Amino acid sequence: MKRVLVISPAAVTQAELANLIAEESEGEAEPRWQVVAAAQSFAGAASGPALGWNPAPVADCALVSWPADGLPDLDLLLNEDIPVVALLDDWNDVALPELLQMGRVGLLPNQASGAEIVAALDAAAAGLIVIHPRVLGHLLTLNSALDRRDALDQPEALTPREVEVLTMLAEGLSNKAIARRLHLSEHTVKYHTSAIFAKLNVSSRTEAAIAGARAGLILL
Repeated sequence: MKRVLVISPAAVTQAELANLIAEESEGEAEPRWQVVAAAQSFAGAASGPALGWNPAPVADCALVSWPADGLPDLDLLLNEDIPVVALLDDWNDVALPELLQMGRVGLLPNQASGAEIVAALDAAAAGLIVIHPRVLGHLLTLNSALDRRDALDQPEALTPREVEVLTMLAEGLSNKAIARRLHLSEHTVKYHTSAIFAKLNVSSRTEAAIAGARAGLILL
């Protein structure tokens, strides 16, 4: 029989989760999971004299249910060597990538059934990752948003000639000096400079030099 620590700020939720787990074991010769303790927070459970994590965790898995605003004990959860099944109302405020890096984790909505919870506990305890379809939707949306943000942050590629002009702009050369060095007309240098400003989304030579350095195009 495996042991589970139930964590929720509401005593009624603690009781409901314990009942769901017990109901899933009805009819079995030996229950797969037994609730060994309940606490209002992970920090409170870890600091309690009867629930200290050393020398070994008191439970085989932690079942965490939180109504909103993410997991207040997320940093502590990430540092503890114990599988976690988390139930939340709003996954938008949760650091999903960090939780997934833990491995041995189940991510479920608070409305998950007893069967889903027990299955997630089994999987997390076995070293697997379980993601409910509703939570997966939030994760895919998050990844898509991050990809779009990275695309916006990444400057448009400069041509080799534009990199040459940008390098000389950063050196403080005038358009006339750049034109003379590259054997171009001043009009052509002005065209390249305008293109550089547009691609780097800047409005001055100083900003262009800084943006180019950050993008690894030039050295300052």
